[in-house]
Amino acid sequence: MASSHLSISLLAPEEAGIYVAIRHETFRPTINKLLYSREPSESTLNDVTEHYRKDITEGNAIHLKVTDNKTGETIACARWRYVLSKVEGNERANGAAAIALGSNADSEAVNAIKKPRERTWEEVDAGLTTPPPYAESDPRIWNALFEMLNSNKREILQTRPYYVLDTCVTHPAHHRRGAGGMLVQWGCDQADANGVECYLEASPMGAPLYKRYGFRRVKEIELDVREFGGEIFSFSLMVRPAKEIL
Repeated sequence: MASSHLSISLLAPEEAGIYVAIRHETFRPTINKLLYSREPSESTLNDVTEHYRKDITEGNAIHLKVTDNKTGETIACARWRYVLSKVEGNERANGAAAIALGSNADSEAVNAIKKPRERTWEEVDAGLTTPPPYAESDPRIWNALFEMLNSNKREILQTRPYYVLDTCVTHPAHHRRGAGGMLVQWGCDQADANGVECYLEASPMGAPLYKRYGFRRVKEIELDVREFGGEIFSFSLMVRPAKEIL
């Protein structure tokens, strides 16, 4: 159960550095070993921060933070996205506009907000990209990681719309306070409101948390990078089923 002293809110663009710092410390013993072949430079971290600042400002993701209200410290962050079809996106925009204008005439546009639509395969493939590696990355490991994650996401979710939890990180000094659960629950509530499923790629450490919020393992995958001087990394691919909108 989350502490009563914690609150959840949107992350502001000027707080991108906080997000990157918590993400880096959380991932240091695990995923960072795949993202970086050596400790990233200050220049690289500044570039990552700028990337997420633009993502918060211009992207389609929702960045959240959990704050300790006693200290004012941000202790956890998450990045959620609603992956939907272009048709549904337009219908939702039209429905929202009709509601804002108080129009009763375009009831279909208003109701469309609650109707998830299948994506086209072209939309699916356009969304499964591999970002450019960092200066400290090993391109072979980087490309193998994203190719593995993208191919499995395509296989599991196919053309269905879904909410994806790209990142959920709690600063190591603040584990077991319920912050991570607050961030997970927020996205689950959004998915339920839209009648779609949730998806994520969990580490062995993170999987038990997600299971408590209704996620189930659908596949276990491994990336073996021992030939590059690394180790075997395991991921649980997890789905939370959609709830029907009444």
